[in-house]
Amino acid sequence: MNIPTESYSDKFEQYSEALAWLNKIGVKFSASRIKHYHKTIEYWKDNYRDADDLEVKNEFPNFFSSLFEIYDFIEIYKAFGNEPTDNLHHIIEKLQKGVNGPIHSHDESATSTEARNFLFEALVAAKSHNPEKGIEAILDAFTDTGVSIEKTKIWIECKRIFSKKKLQANIKKASKQLISHIGRNIGTRHKGVVAIEVTKLINPANDILVAENDSKLKSYIDQTMDSFIQENSEVWETIYKTKNKKIIGTIIKFSFMASSESRNLLVHSSQWGVNPRPGISDDDKNLLIKLTNKMNER
Repeated sequence: MNIPTESYSDKFEQYSEALAWLNKIGVKFSASRIKHYHKTIEYWKDNYRDADDLEVKNEFPNFFSSLFEIYDFIEIYKAFGNEPTDNLHHIIEKLQKGVNGPIHSHDESATSTEARNFLFEALVAAKSHNPEKGIEAILDAFTDTGVSIEKTKIWIECKRIFSKKKLQANIKKASKQLISHIGRNIGTRHKGVVAIEVTKLINPANDILVAENDSKLKSYIDQTMDSFIQENSEVWETIYKTKNKKIIGTIIKFSFMASSESRNLLVHSSQWGVNPRPGISDDDKNLLIKLTNKMNER
């Protein structure tokens, strides 16, 4: 995991570029939540140093939420900003849905998760995409997304998990979807992976993670990922035992807003982890490791 060092002004500029790109490729967002984030960050980047206690109390939660939300859009823009628009039809469809939904993620309900669900699918594709390194998102995937890596196609079903009691049901559903799709592709070069986003399990109150310095922040986040996998891997491993052996593992992602006290800067920290299915080949393990190493690049 890398700790970002950009200022709020830098992030505002990057987000502005991302919104200009969304407009260019035809995503409509005139009254959406992402316009709200832009206005919030534009104000705060120039005023946070001089804000009084009352303003901080009233406005900081809104700024915090906005800063947390913009990173996915920036990452997607970085990955696909130079791709011809004609190649991005599926990504554009996901983004058009992804710009909607409640402004703050903590206001999501069972009936309003669709926007961020589609955004997570687009993010998985974006974080997997680096043609120069031989890892390329399958932009017309018939699963939620897919990745071509070392002549192997990895088909991915994505689930955002909101409670531990829903973890098993979501893994079962994703596995069933993968089996349905993999069944159409009988070659050995087709694999399946379940990708889960678990931020709300790990940090349901949206607390800011505070660490003494970047090294301790990184250590804590690495430990959090290891602990989550250790505590929950039996859930998906039990499900995979009865499923097609082409399902080769689980990718896990979560994000925090964090403060490294040595730099006194609020930063977005995310982590992608992997738990290979027991008994898969070393080649398949290496594919998963290569993929998640790419995802953890900034």
